[in-house]
Amino acid sequence: MRLFFAVGFSDSLKDAIEEAIKGIDLSHPPWRWVATVNFHITLKFLGETREEKVAALVRSAATAFEDAKPFEITLGGLGGFPNLNRPRVLFYRVTHGADPLCALAAKLEDALHRDLSIEKERRSFRAHATVARIKKPIPKEVAIRLQDAPGVSHPLETVENVKLMRSELRREGALYHVVKEIALS
Repeated sequence: MRLFFAVGFSDSLKDAIEEAIKGIDLSHPPWRWVATVNFHITLKFLGETREEKVAALVRSAATAFEDAKPFEITLGGLGGFPNLNRPRVLFYRVTHGADPLCALAAKLEDALHRDLSIEKERRSFRAHATVARIKKPIPKEVAIRLQDAPGVSHPLETVENVKLMRSELRREGALYHVVKEIALS
């Protein structure tokens, strides 16, 4: 199974992200958007994982989050990795609640490493919601339009749990399935 830990979004936040994307002035972008139903914030990508490890993953995450309290987030402007001039990924930044998200990701990294010897990420965690992956360099005029993309307009979203997700890769795009929810106390 291809697994990852994520913070999910309400339908209203997913709709707000979709509205922001519609405000980008591009009729035929040189990429495919992530399906609205799949919008989330990845805390830790695990990749291919044997099914018999799921219970241990959940126990480790539950231990990591035992002192974590629910908190609020908002998303803001469009960004790109490595930047909007040469993006490989487009995302919306977390503008409020990034610190608690970073703390969750760090606790999860530490617990998974300590309990299951899962290698820690080399790159530091950056709170974001991916909306597109780009395979080829984009034209300069597209990059200029991305600079003026509207941000997400949505009230505060409460993060109350973290989900262990399974990703099923398909030709038309990934399908995500919740394996287990771990509540924040």
